[in-house]
Amino acid sequence: MFSYLEASRLLGDAPVFPELSLTIRSLSIDTRSLQPGDFFVAFKGDHSDGHAFLATAFEKGASGALVAAHQKDAVLALLRDAKVNVRNLIPVMDPQLAMTTLAAAYRKTLPVRVIGITGSVGKTTTKEFLAYLLRQKFSVLATQGNLNNHLGVPIMLSRLDASHQFGVMEMGASASGEIRHLSELAAPSGGILTPIGPAHLAGFGNLENVYRTKLELADSLKSGEPLVVLGDDAKLLEMIRQKGRKAVTVGYAENSDYQISDVKTVSGEVSFLLNRRGPFSFPGQAAFLALNAGLAMAMARNLGLAWEEIPLKWDDVSFASGRFRETMLACGVRVIDDSYNANPVSFANALEAFQSLSVSGKKVVVFADMLELGADEERFHLDLGRKIAASGIDLVFAYGKLARFSVDAVAASGSLCIARHFEDRDKTREALEEVLNVGDAVLFKGSRSMHVEKILDGIRHTTFLAHP
Repeated sequence: MFSYLEASRLLGDAPVFPELSLTIRSLSIDTRSLQPGDFFVAFKGDHSDGHAFLATAFEKGASGALVAAHQKDAVLALLRDAKVNVRNLIPVMDPQLAMTTLAAAYRKTLPVRVIGITGSVGKTTTKEFLAYLLRQKFSVLATQGNLNNHLGVPIMLSRLDASHQFGVMEMGASASGEIRHLSELAAPSGGILTPIGPAHLAGFGNLENVYRTKLELADSLKSGEPLVVLGDDAKLLEMIRQKGRKAVTVGYAENSDYQISDVKTVSGEVSFLLNRRGPFSFPGQAAFLALNAGLAMAMARNLGLAWEEIPLKWDDVSFASGRFRETMLACGVRVIDDSYNANPVSFANALEAFQSLSVSGKKVVVFADMLELGADEERFHLDLGRKIAASGIDLVFAYGKLARFSVDAVAASGSLCIARHFEDRDKTREALEEVLNVGDAVLFKGSRSMHVEKILDGIRHTTFLAHP
């Protein structure tokens, strides 16, 4: 990023144990991923206090650390006892705010064009698609892992350098004003709004506020900078019109600027046409991701990629774990891991795609609560149960207080689907192991903190019988 002399000047605080010849490689808040030369930021979070990991940070090669000024004496004693080589320790009033200050200042020194991506569903997949397309021609850094919030975006900005032509930044939010804050930091020159729906309503209050917050990305763009949105969302288009902005639309309707058509799922690939060009294809069974691919293609075209520079087959595009990733376990059970997160829109998309699969055995859905849905959480879960009952799924196993409403709705529907609710994750896994056979397919879905993926981890090495 820059020198410790510059960091000290920006923060107005001199380092303890200065080694001003060192430079800051990038910012880090996690010693597990810290690389030599990183500037470690210690602050107290919801579950741990970074000050307790300072010795580990310096042992792993941190070139310095931001610490809370009121903990300076305790930190120095801890580091003295640990007998580590301490350097460039900068005490500040608020380490998190100081980290943001450094990232914002560094961002202003770079000519790189940042493209922001926000929405309720499909941000990560759209980010992967756009990064893949832009890398056909440009040098690109894209959001890694879940670094998409007030902590992650400053870290990603610190990893940019002068060699990058584009930064593709995912931006998540759970309350109003958060996208505005991230946009002020990242200074995007283009933005994509993925589908918007009822997610994090506990923080937003209502769907109207979700729309307004996601549109904070649009507010940060200058006139003429591309804003790519879903053309089938009339409410979104009207709100954009009221702002006096223009948007590039992507959707299935004929009046979309980029029309998606002829979507097919064949032999483990999703194929589609965009403005009657193609077919373009990517691996998997999730036909609903054609929309995310279309959003990414529209942005890539607006950033200078010619049609001829877009591959027809995207065989080497990467998909993050937990986002409708399909695998065949060694035990012969087919798995769709969509466990990274869940809201009503993403669950409906997953169900539709799962329903279309051709399998020799049973179709099983294993899920847990959709969280942060506010006052309507019970209604959303009842509606989910009715969707499951109508989907042709054979078995449903669920746990969590809210998931019980979905299971009850399935039971009340009169469908042939068998739905069972369990008191916890372990009981769910044990019951699942008793009913699975070779040839079955299982969809895993739930909000992040419900850790549905641990059930999948638990059955990976279980041996199942073949269907008779």
